[in-house]
Amino acid sequence: MTQPRQTTLQCSNCGTPNALNLRRVVDVQHDPQGKTALLNGQINQFQCQNCSTVNSVSSPLLYHDADKEMLVAFVPMDVAMKQGSNEEQMVGQLMNELTTTIPKEDFRSYMFNPKRALTMKGLIEQILEADGITPEMMAEQEKRVQLVQKMFEVESEEALVTLIKENDEQIDESVFQTISLMANRMMQTGQQQAVGHLAAIQQVLLENSTFGQELAQRQSAQEEAISEVTAELDKLDDSATRSDFIDIAISYADDEDKLQALVGLIRPAFDYEFFMEFSQLISKAPADERDKLEGLRDTIRELTEQLDQQTQMMVQQKAQFLQSLLNSNDYEQMIAQNVALIDDNFMNVLMSNVQEAERRQDIQVAAKLRQIYEAAVAILQSQMSPELLFINDLLTTEDDASMQAIIDERLPNFDDELLQVIDAVEGLLAQQGQQEAIERLATIREALASALS
Repeated sequence: MTQPRQTTLQCSNCGTPNALNLRRVVDVQHDPQGKTALLNGQINQFQCQNCSTVNSVSSPLLYHDADKEMLVAFVPMDVAMKQGSNEEQMVGQLMNELTTTIPKEDFRSYMFNPKRALTMKGLIEQILEADGITPEMMAEQEKRVQLVQKMFEVESEEALVTLIKENDEQIDESVFQTISLMANRMMQTGQQQAVGHLAAIQQVLLENSTFGQELAQRQSAQEEAISEVTAELDKLDDSATRSDFIDIAISYADDEDKLQALVGLIRPAFDYEFFMEFSQLISKAPADERDKLEGLRDTIRELTEQLDQQTQMMVQQKAQFLQSLLNSNDYEQMIAQNVALIDDNFMNVLMSNVQEAERRQDIQVAAKLRQIYEAAVAILQSQMSPELLFINDLLTTEDDASMQAIIDERLPNFDDELLQVIDAVEGLLAQQGQQEAIERLATIREALASALS
């Protein structure tokens, strides 16, 4: 695996020296986070430790994806001119860094003639095209980004509503995803005011666009379904059987929202024995009811498979990142460059690995995993704005009394913009499906709004 090159660079704003692990080679199979950073426009960036300015470093880059037999080199023209080297020499240096990590038996013919990208945008376009993203799809995404940018720049809510009405047909789920992605990036770089502005834009979109109104109705229906299913499950005691869950599922046969909520809330209950018992029930049912019951069983199986696939993909991504951290000589810098991957799911995977290493009595691995855990927590806290730290502390309180005590003590340090940050956090939690946290956040918001008024 190619290792990033450790270097020190001055902030373009204040001149403060900052450490950076400069990526010169992105080998996808060993560095999936490098690809993610590249596609997100975050490759070789650092946030100044003094003034928080985000700096982008212009550097030669070699991209390698063995599965697609893809090798592309990008050398910025300004870098070649400054360093007095021609492009071929710089590409040769990058190739040497890559090939030293590849066994000779894995060499393929495409590795001897890397393609070229004239610009970073061109490199990203080649990567996306290899992933099945067509130029037409890229152009559509560019239009969405431009539309969101226009919304961000309007000077009044009235002008924003007019812009939304004029572009109503273009506003779909991908526009909301673009806003959430932009908010996530801004939150990572401490642009809390901009995050709040995006949250306000999203709310106006929900209220004034055709798709937004439909989305709000769907979200409301899903939240109501989760609430009703939760209440139904709460009626069961510890002696509940699979037969009880089958009865509940049958009662929801014509309501897909409730079926999805049921699977999401009690996924472990839908195991092999559940489906065996369901099949036995079908075999004994009247002939005119079997088709409907079989359809319901198949729908539940599809929902569980979808949920399992999503969970598996998430766990694999987090496990790959954790392995990269274990192999790195500077895991703290790698965490700092990939803060977006450090979430509750990653921390769960990390702690599971800690427990397994301790069970195996692998002291060295367990110790490093513990260090990674401490570094992840420290970096997350250091990059959180005061608003996010305050909200996080409130979310982790054990009861309403503790929450109110923290509010009484620390709320005087904040103003109404705190509520905008909460709305942005709620949007991110909704995308992650963290319904319990969303409900807790709603209670917190109500308490804060009351106190602020």
